[in-house]
Amino acid sequence: MDKEIHASMIGSLCDRAIYYHANNFEQSVQEKSRRVLETGSMFESLVINWLRQDYSLSVSFNPLISGAKKGELKLSIPVKGGNIIGRPDCFINGKEIHNVLIDIKSMNSRSFSRWKRLGSVEDKPGYVDQLHVYALGARNIGIKVESLGIVGVNKDNSDMHIDLFDFNNERMNEIIKRSEFILSCDEAPEPGKRLQDWSCSYCPYSTICEIAQSKKNTEVGKSVSVTDDKDVISAMELLQESREMERDAKELEALAKETLDKKVRLQGLKYVQAGELVLILKEISSARFDTAAFKKSHPDLVKDFIKTSTSVRYELKNLQEAA
Repeated sequence: MDKEIHASMIGSLCDRAIYYHANNFEQSVQEKSRRVLETGSMFESLVINWLRQDYSLSVSFNPLISGAKKGELKLSIPVKGGNIIGRPDCFINGKEIHNVLIDIKSMNSRSFSRWKRLGSVEDKPGYVDQLHVYALGARNIGIKVESLGIVGVNKDNSDMHIDLFDFNNERMNEIIKRSEFILSCDEAPEPGKRLQDWSCSYCPYSTICEIAQSKKNTEVGKSVSVTDDKDVISAMELLQESREMERDAKELEALAKETLDKKVRLQGLKYVQAGELVLILKEISSARFDTAAFKKSHPDLVKDFIKTSTSVRYELKNLQEAA
């Protein structure tokens, strides 16, 4: 029997994970990961209704979404060593868009905001690879596909966005080349250059992968203790998420200010209304004590006015950085 790689797996950051998948190794899916996947699948039928009602789009969707397997559209791309297979979500048509092959994805607010800002090609390359497989499979059986797109829904507030992009032949050739390499391997290959440090934590094959296990068992230092305390783990994950959100927030604010500087401040505007939002420009003057200059001019005085305090700073590192 030919080996198969599912389109949903083709965009994985790890060649090793795709190998395990193609060779039917047993997965170990955490309860939380399973619930996330199940929640995401529930959004599909809702999003199709929203596309029709709120966007006035014609949607022809895969019957699998509604639980009816009869007539389900299964796509397959033969490659050396096996096949790449998949089941696309839907096709949409409207006044300005035609024959667009769509995949539906749900995201949290932070992920949704970043994806909406950067676009699928830059921010979600795995999703883009998945859509390319669907598109080539559809074209191979005579279905017209003019463009591709991701319909993303924010799980936190039901905001929705459609990001369209073109089919790229060079990208598809790379996907096929990568697939054929993995299918030709007699044993699990190296992870490849796309692997990210966080990937192993969410991989369903981490329990059987020697690389993932070696990361888990890395001795960071004699003073480091491994914990299974759920409260501590939750707090560390929360701290990591908050710092990622802070970095994203600073990036978003910088982008917003760049536009507002050009189109509002430099135009001499003081008040701007956009829908329910009102932007008010205020010039603020502040005086700052030049500590560096004072230390240079009066080094002796500095010692008399320095107050020492102690605080704790929590640093987060992945295992590779900390080793």
